[in-house]
Amino acid sequence: MDGQWTKKLSWWRMLCERRAGSTDCFGHGFHDVESFRQKLSQERKRAERAGKPLLVMVVTAGGGFDDDPAAFLGRLAKELPGCLRETDICGALEGRAAGAILAEVAADKVKEAERCVGNKVIGMLRSCFGEEAASRMVVTFRLYPESGGDGAAFDLLFFPEVNATAMAKTPGALAKRALDLVGSLTALLLLSPIFLLAPLAIRLGSEGPVFFVQERYGLNGARFKLLKFRSMHVNRDDAIHREFVKELIEGRIDAGEDTVYKITSDPRVTGVGRFLRAYSLDELPQLFNVLKGEMSLVGPRPPIHYEVENYRGWQRNRLIGKKPGITGAWQVSGRSSTNFDEMVRLDLRYLRNWNVLLDLKILLMTPMAVLRCRGAY
Repeated sequence: MDGQWTKKLSWWRMLCERRAGSTDCFGHGFHDVESFRQKLSQERKRAERAGKPLLVMVVTAGGGFDDDPAAFLGRLAKELPGCLRETDICGALEGRAAGAILAEVAADKVKEAERCVGNKVIGMLRSCFGEEAASRMVVTFRLYPESGGDGAAFDLLFFPEVNATAMAKTPGALAKRALDLVGSLTALLLLSPIFLLAPLAIRLGSEGPVFFVQERYGLNGARFKLLKFRSMHVNRDDAIHREFVKELIEGRIDAGEDTVYKITSDPRVTGVGRFLRAYSLDELPQLFNVLKGEMSLVGPRPPIHYEVENYRGWQRNRLIGKKPGITGAWQVSGRSSTNFDEMVRLDLRYLRNWNVLLDLKILLMTPMAVLRCRGAY
């Protein structure tokens, strides 16, 4: 009993020292959890500015270190820096894991770096912990930005500031959710006549279902089914929109009144759909997404998977830390007549400066932006 108490006291003392102590509490060249979080965030932003990939290795302890994870991290703190270059950064992660930021790895050298560093680290683990213990440890590599828009398209390892603060149930987050619930229920009540008339007009105007359901990316890359009133003919190829979005994100389409985020004179849109889209009435069913907690009344617009596939690193940040919204800074600042980079910057500015009063301001500005029909197609 005394031995267990001593072990717990030792672990508690180490936690207190880590929280209050310096970045070198594990020894020179190995950062504690908080310091390594800061380094991860800094290196991600540096990679975004440089337009280069960021490669991080993660070493996770297997069974046998459950009672004393400090022993695992202590040994790694001494040995792991010797497997890396002087410019690489290593430190502790949450749980029984450690990470290493492999700095300045060229895109065409990623696989080579993974193989070279991985072999060194596995050899070190076998030497320090023995074959049996090393066989239960896991060495993985994580790349930012991830290629494509599939699977784990948003790896929160690279957003430690979100894990530490934005995902917590803070008073602000609870107030935003309360605003979403009250606002969406009120809107559904006030706009109920449209929910009766729009389906009738859609069915009379063209064959097909009333609602259009599409998979989108939401908070931190989580996928969900977005609802809209159908504004297009059914079974139409999306190739024209795929190519348009790619050219827009790559900057091959100039901004202007006639060059917008949505395609003007889209042949896939029905007559009724053109009216619904002009006044954003096709977006109203997303109030149900808000009630389910998949969206918010105010936030960045949720992108389609082939949009995310063309994102550069910094553009992914618009989906981190807040749920997507029905309306937002982009919609009340020109809507589709702004270029893509400006839309992203508006979203990022909203995320940095967010508060409940800002949401209320955007909500109050939205009806006028909708009635002007500027940039809506």
